[in-house]
Amino acid sequence: MENNVIKVANDLGYGAVKAKLNDENIEFPSVMAVERAQDISAPIQFDNKQQQDNYFKDFINHMDVTISSSAIKQQGRFLIGNAALESRLPLTQFDINDQMGKSQSDLSLILTLSMIAGKRVKDAYKDGIDLSETLKAEVIMATALPVIETKRTNARDAYAGRYTNATHTVTFHNFQNPITVSIKFKKVFVAVEGETAQLYISFGKDKKLIDELKKDYESNYQSLSQNLKIQDIISSKNVISFDIGAGTTDITAIINGKANPYASVSVPYGYGSVLEDAVDVLQEQQYPISNRSQLEEFLAEKNVLNKAKHARVEKIVNEQFETLADRIVNAGSRSLRKAGAEMQASFISGGGAIPMKESQLREKITAKINSYSGGFADIPVLWVPKEYSQKLNCLGLEMVTDQLSKGED
Repeated sequence: MENNVIKVANDLGYGAVKAKLNDENIEFPSVMAVERAQDISAPIQFDNKQQQDNYFKDFINHMDVTISSSAIKQQGRFLIGNAALESRLPLTQFDINDQMGKSQSDLSLILTLSMIAGKRVKDAYKDGIDLSETLKAEVIMATALPVIETKRTNARDAYAGRYTNATHTVTFHNFQNPITVSIKFKKVFVAVEGETAQLYISFGKDKKLIDELKKDYESNYQSLSQNLKIQDIISSKNVISFDIGAGTTDITAIINGKANPYASVSVPYGYGSVLEDAVDVLQEQQYPISNRSQLEEFLAEKNVLNKAKHARVEKIVNEQFETLADRIVNAGSRSLRKAGAEMQASFISGGGAIPMKESQLREKITAKINSYSGGFADIPVLWVPKEYSQKLNCLGLEMVTDQLSKGED
């Protein structure tokens, strides 16, 4: 394909953006900070070429933008992702309690357009292209929305149209001379979150993933695994998939090999709900943590000086798990009742599934599923390994993007 064509598999989560742009994997927190006049830093200057090269190599973590697009109402100058976190300015993030969802949020487009433009700048610098001229990018993208949003009339088409029906201009203000990128979308496909994760499990033919699922299966279902092999589980036609994100948990019912939107449900609770509940408790105890992004950053800190404090915060977070587990199981019960089909397997994935493995969620889901099968404990509930859990939707979206781009090369 031409140098200015970018294939994007865009898993735009409430907590983090996980994406693959051409051959590069990109991940950054789903946050931005609005810059006021007094917040704007002086343009970056470099002491040597190596310093400049390193800066552009890590350009996705330095995005300082304005965006001109008829698809975006919010105007201003924004720091994106890690640049926003490091600024310590007030953060704008997805409101996990808002019924508007991602499809109508300006933040969705601001994060996506900034990422694509940042990739274009990074590649152009690497290729020695003149950055004083407007760079152009043509985009083929697959992205996804929660089940609850895709059930709204024309929501998927309307969301795709926000990208395809306009030309978007992103300007970077990091330097003395701004860099401008003009973006046009050639194709946009909007999938259903959870469905793409299951797509990759079933059809990705990823040996490492299959081996890890096999270990989980044989460890937790020793008797069943003697008669039913992991390939039989993976190729099951009737599957219920739990995709635990930051803002939502999407429960996708696969019936006769196809996702059934009527039996699939989405609940407005995820690991972000656990963190927000924990923030409330921590603030009551006078911990200086103001939002879930700061809490995530604190929990991820490896070189902890005050280990007792870190352990106490972890304990407070873990105490919120079972409320979310019960909510997920209740929603799963609704999905099972609507499905009206005997499920053969269940998979748990998503970024929120990584910490939730310490909860009683597997046991609770197992009990609920078996209650719909006459009490026979023969339906395995498999936990996707952590190295795949958060990126599974993105891997499924890559498969979709590859199909979309056929004929474009």
